[in-house]
Amino acid sequence: MKYILITMSMMKKNKYIIALLLLSNLFTGCEIGFLDNEAFSDLTREGYYEKLSDYEAALVGCYYYISGRGTTKEGTYATGFPVLGEAGTDECYIATNKGANWIYATQLDQYTTLNSDNLICQEVWLNSYAGINATNEIISRIDEMSEEILNATPRYRAIAAEARFLQALWYFNMVRIFGGVPILTTPSRSSSNYEVDRNSIKEVYAHIFTLLEYAKQFLPETVSQYGRAKKASAHALAAKAALHIASSMQLLAPKMTEQVKLAGINSYEWNYTDQSGREYSKDETIKYYYTVARDEARTVLDIFAPNYLMPKFTDCFYPNESSDEILFEAVLSTGLANEMGGWFGSLFGPMGPSAKGGGQQVIFPVQPIVNDNYTYTMTATQPCVSVDDRFAWAISTFQITQAGEVKAIAFGQRYKQFQIAKFRIDVPPSYNQDRTPVNNPILRVSDICLVYAEAQAELDNIEGKGITTDALEFLNVVRRRAKVVEYTPTSILEVLTYEDLKKQGNKEIKGYVATNPIEHFRRAILNERMLELLGEGHRWFDLVRMGVLKEVTEQSIDYARTRPGANLSNPNIPVRHISEFHIFRPVPAREISLHKGALTQNDGYN
Repeated sequence: MKYILITMSMMKKNKYIIALLLLSNLFTGCEIGFLDNEAFSDLTREGYYEKLSDYEAALVGCYYYISGRGTTKEGTYATGFPVLGEAGTDECYIATNKGANWIYATQLDQYTTLNSDNLICQEVWLNSYAGINATNEIISRIDEMSEEILNATPRYRAIAAEARFLQALWYFNMVRIFGGVPILTTPSRSSSNYEVDRNSIKEVYAHIFTLLEYAKQFLPETVSQYGRAKKASAHALAAKAALHIASSMQLLAPKMTEQVKLAGINSYEWNYTDQSGREYSKDETIKYYYTVARDEARTVLDIFAPNYLMPKFTDCFYPNESSDEILFEAVLSTGLANEMGGWFGSLFGPMGPSAKGGGQQVIFPVQPIVNDNYTYTMTATQPCVSVDDRFAWAISTFQITQAGEVKAIAFGQRYKQFQIAKFRIDVPPSYNQDRTPVNNPILRVSDICLVYAEAQAELDNIEGKGITTDALEFLNVVRRRAKVVEYTPTSILEVLTYEDLKKQGNKEIKGYVATNPIEHFRRAILNERMLELLGEGHRWFDLVRMGVLKEVTEQSIDYARTRPGANLSNPNIPVRHISEFHIFRPVPAREISLHKGALTQNDGYN
């Protein structure tokens, strides 16, 4: 059945997607001022797709749903996805003093009030399917072309590959957020039919891999306009998708109740069947997906060998954010019509007025955990000492005054005022920083290094090899750049459990405690991903797929409140009460109503 993917306000307008003259402005700089809401209203108009330039312009329109803004800003990588990836974790929490505008982010953060009317979930659903519909329009039209046309103009296949990559990214986000969701492969050109069922998680991932196979074949090796998908982008996304399946099958599925599985829609229990028709066992299936994750990650890493990463951690962020280490990013801007884009950088810190370069301070780090894990110390005479190079850029040890001056945070305020400053602009801008040109790094090579390390370690464990140097090397590649001590097969068994935290005098912690070598490695990976990818929207998904969302988040917050010096912590750190069903977010009530009961709500939500 067909499903409406274009909002009614969009359908009332009869404008072409975008004027071609704007195309050259898309990825030539950080700003993408062409993303005007009035320009993307009609992706289905007959007679529009007549020449290659029309398809190029339509493809530009698809990127609007990555970097632009929905009607309430929550639907894209400008705001919605960062909040969904960080809220309610051991890494970050949402400020409670931001008023009604951020109540839906607070629901995601605190869990107990989260319901199907959550506006962020609704906007992410609507925006993602609007993007999917836009890409389906391009894909379906190019798929109908003759081989003669496609061979004569290879760019058509490259456009279709780019559209498929974007669609795979939206489905990857949707399946991790909501579980099984409807798979739509035909563009919708009417608003008359909303009835469609949810596909299973298994079916959604199968669709993702089908999209990415085409993308890997026809995407270009390099791009001249940053922010565009390339071949390495598709391999990286395939690696992350396979890892999410494998770890969810191995670590999350055993903890899922039948109610949460929703009659198989949200189940991670299936057996892979290969091209010869042989059905794998459960253990073979897990091994298969870890192998895919490792091999796809290795394909990406071989492109960047032998150096893999940029020399310095700061080389990945503004104003160097479009460096070689960035595999795919949401290109954002400031001063756009209807306040589109530009919100991402200002969601964090540093503390201070936005007009002087401060952030909105919506997403805060869970300070004691972050500070401890960055190997950070502080004394009254030496306000900041860290052996981790990432600390100096990721965490602000300063604040910006009303006069625009940079001022060190006082010793007595060390935990209350430290914030994530990873996406700041060091020089106070000439505009209100509520809209910044700081991009959202969706896929980075360092992320893929850690994907490879994790997948290889799991395969080594399956084969009874213990912790090997191959797995450790790509964990250490990331640590080496940060100038922290590299792990050895022996040293990794001595660190990174909550048992270590007990030694600091806090009460008993019963969270994620390692009991064997692979458990220590998993904890090391989980910790390293936090240090390297802090604030980049990965944490909630990592905790879910490793089956430790409740244990790690609740115990980390408990530790933050009871550790030595906890009286200096921000009192707004929330107490989380996480239930088994919180590994998925609620399907928007609006969608269930429009689908006339065809969509099933996730367990635990109204």
